[in-house]
Amino acid sequence: MKKYLLLLIILASFTSCENQLDTFPTSSVAADAAFRNEGDFSNAVRGAYRAMLSGSYYGGDLQGFDAATDNLLISQEGRFSQQTRHDWAYNPNSGFGGYMAQAYRVIQNTNFILLNIDVLENGAFKNNVKAEALAIRALAHFDIARYFAKIPTQSSDAGASLAMPYVTEPDVNALPARITVTEYYANLVLDLTEAATLINADNGKFQIGKNAVNGILANVYLHMGKYQEAVDAASSVTTVVGARANFVGIWNDTQTDDVIFKLQNDNITNVTLGVPYNQTAGGIKSEYVPDYAFFQQYDATDIRKAAYFETSLFAGNNYNHVKKWYSSTTTTSLGVVDAKILRASEVQLIKAEALAELGQDGPARTALDAVRSKRYTGFTVGSEVGSTLKAAIAKERRLELAFEGSRFSDLKRKGIAITRSDFGHFADGSGVPAVNKNLPVGDFHFQAPIPVGEMNLNPNMVQNPGYVN
Repeated sequence: MKKYLLLLIILASFTSCENQLDTFPTSSVAADAAFRNEGDFSNAVRGAYRAMLSGSYYGGDLQGFDAATDNLLISQEGRFSQQTRHDWAYNPNSGFGGYMAQAYRVIQNTNFILLNIDVLENGAFKNNVKAEALAIRALAHFDIARYFAKIPTQSSDAGASLAMPYVTEPDVNALPARITVTEYYANLVLDLTEAATLINADNGKFQIGKNAVNGILANVYLHMGKYQEAVDAASSVTTVVGARANFVGIWNDTQTDDVIFKLQNDNITNVTLGVPYNQTAGGIKSEYVPDYAFFQQYDATDIRKAAYFETSLFAGNNYNHVKKWYSSTTTTSLGVVDAKILRASEVQLIKAEALAELGQDGPARTALDAVRSKRYTGFTVGSEVGSTLKAAIAKERRLELAFEGSRFSDLKRKGIAITRSDFGHFADGSGVPAVNKNLPVGDFHFQAPIPVGEMNLNPNMVQNPGYVN
C-alpha cells in the first residue's frame, strides 16, 4: 500500500473546520501537534467522512460498479466512460487504483485518530470518536474486499483465498501483505462489534451512529454466510422503513425518511455523484441506461420507478435515464446530491434474506413486506415460501438498491453469473444491445485487478489470479 498511503498523508493542522479537514500528519511528531483536544478529533472525524465523499469512492466510483452488472447498458450517445468495466475488459492499468487509494486513505485517516485516541480523557466523547473511527475503518475495508477479493459465500475455496491487507497502523512506509478472506472478515467483525459497544445511539444522519454500525455489521455477516448473526445485528437497528410518500424526496434530499447514514454533499464539496450515469447537453445525456429487461421489472405502481428513472428525449430518441443521483433541491449543480450509504430498507432486506436462509419463512416475509408495503400501491401481504420467497427477496433487493454499487457483489457472493439481455439502449428496448452479455460463475473478472502501481511498489503484494501486469 506504500504508493497509495504516501499519496494520502499531507501536512496536518486541524485548526480550520473547512480547509483542513482532509489533512493528516506525516509523522508521530506531527500527530502529537495535531491531536491535542476534542476539537482536533472532531475535525479529524469530519475529514474522514469528507474523504469518503471523494469522486473515487462514495462520490461516484463505488456506485459505478453497477456498470459491470446486468443492471446497466452503455449508451451509444454517451462518452463510453467506464467501458472496460462494462465489458469486463479491465486489467491492472484499468483505473481501479483511484478507488483503492481513496478507500485506504480513509483507513489511514481513521488509524491516525485511533493511534492518538488516548490523548482524550475517558468518557462518552472519547468512546464515540473511537467507535466512529473503528466503524469507518471497517466500512472502507469492507468496500475494498467486496471488489478486490472473493466473498466468503462466493465459493468453497473463498475463505482460504487472499483478501487484501487489513491496515490498522498509520505507517506510511509499511508494505503490508494480503491475508486470507477468513482472517480479513474476522477483523471486520472485531472493529464493528467494538464500535457497537462504544458509539452514541444517535450521531445524526451525516455521521455513523449505533444503527449504522449494526446495519453495516448485518451486511458483513450476510456476506460471511453467518445468517443468525446477520438477523441479530439487523434486529438491533431501530430505524424503520420510510413512508412511500417520502421516497422520492430521499433522492433529491428533501427527505431523510428511511436514511440511516449518508454523506453530506453541498455547494462547497460539490461532488457530482451523477456523472457516471449522465450529463446535460441539450437534455439528459446518458452514459448508461437500465437494461430494458431489468427496467420492465419495476411495476407501474412502484414508487421507485418515479424516483430512479426519467424517460425523455435526447438527440431525437427516447431513453430511460437513471436519475437516482441526478439532482438535489439543496445544491445548484446537477449531480451534486448526498451520498446515501445505508437505509432502513436495506437492513430489512438483509434480515429477510438471512431469515429465509435459516428456513424461517414467516419472519422473512414480514421483513420483506416491511419494504414492499412502502413501495407499491394496493400492496397485499405476501405468501411466498422456500425458493420462491428467496427469489422475491432477491428481486426486491435488486430493485431497491439499483445503481448503488451492490449488484456486483450480490451476484458475486451468491455465485451467480452476470447475464445481460438482448435489448438495446433506447427506451423501448430497441437500439444497440450489449456486446458482452455473459460473465460466467468463477470468471476471474469477479475480482478486480490489483493496480499495477501497487504491484510495482509493494513486493509483498500478490496479483489476483488471471491478470498479468
